[in-house]
Amino acid sequence: MLKKTAGAAAVLLAAALLLFPRQAADGASAGISTCLGVLVPSLFPFLFLTVFLIKSGLSSAIGACIGKPFAKLFALPPAAAPAILMGMLGGYPTGSRGAQALYESGELTAEQAERLLLFSVNGGPAFICTAVGLGFLGSVQTGRFLLAVHLLSGLVVGVLLGLPHHRDKTPPRRTAAWPSLGSSLVTAAHDAASSMLLMCCFVILFSTFLCILQQFLSGKALAVFAGVCEVTLGCRSLANVLAPLWCVSLVLGWGGLCVHLQVLQGLAFRVRTGRFFLCRAAQGGIAALATLLLGERFSVKPALPPVVDVFGSLAQSRPALSGSIAAGVALIILCAAMLLDSSGQQNSVV
Repeated sequence: MLKKTAGAAAVLLAAALLLFPRQAADGASAGISTCLGVLVPSLFPFLFLTVFLIKSGLSSAIGACIGKPFAKLFALPPAAAPAILMGMLGGYPTGSRGAQALYESGELTAEQAERLLLFSVNGGPAFICTAVGLGFLGSVQTGRFLLAVHLLSGLVVGVLLGLPHHRDKTPPRRTAAWPSLGSSLVTAAHDAASSMLLMCCFVILFSTFLCILQQFLSGKALAVFAGVCEVTLGCRSLANVLAPLWCVSLVLGWGGLCVHLQVLQGLAFRVRTGRFFLCRAAQGGIAALATLLLGERFSVKPALPPVVDVFGSLAQSRPALSGSIAAGVALIILCAAMLLDSSGQQNSVV
């Protein structure tokens, strides 16, 4: 049944590409610009550094120095400390790459790697402070506040996940010797480049179909749908319709289906998709609640920029086709199919 539904969704999306070729091209171009201007400069160095620290064994040395507080808070081995820090500073997919590298190196069990991934899906300072705060909301102070709330909510989720495991005495899995620094350097560059390419592909794909969807939806409806699907366009759309700040905080914590696909693809350990989505919703909810409670106290009021279309090149008149969201529903169905399929592949690996 799922395959038939996904097939029908693929046909609808193919039809959308044929009916709106100019919009599809503009969306793909906007996605490529986002990748080259935002994702690659801000994420690739962190992806490389995270994998290199773990593959070279340096994370174990760092964890021995600073890992005890992390072990007590999250019930994870000290070697996970660098991956947790990189997951907080590097951007959404960095934490998952760290969890994957720690599992492959034998530093974490499959269960520990899954828990690390569940609370390490965080936006980085470059994205939240610069792109969202200054670029979309017109206020660096608001961006800093959103970053603090976002990271705090992720830490709360991590602490809650670790509560049942503080008495676990799981021995470390690692038995093999660490590779040389040169080999670790090459491996880190290869892994980071592969992950970066996959991320960019998803961003371009979502940007393409969200641009087509703009022909059918506008205003708040488009902002809500964009927030569910893609975090960058979601935050920008919410800023354009002057949505409350807690809505932006909710989208940042949720992360968007595009980020979810980036995070869950290519993992060697099992991640239960239901638990993953529950943690994403919990982090978004905690962040939104904290924004509601603390935003007024800290007098956080974004200086919103002039309202513009999400895709500036499409600021022309739209056809009178309001009401149909078939292409958008098809995109969500395909995402669900890919996530469930990746979960099944992970079950076969573990």
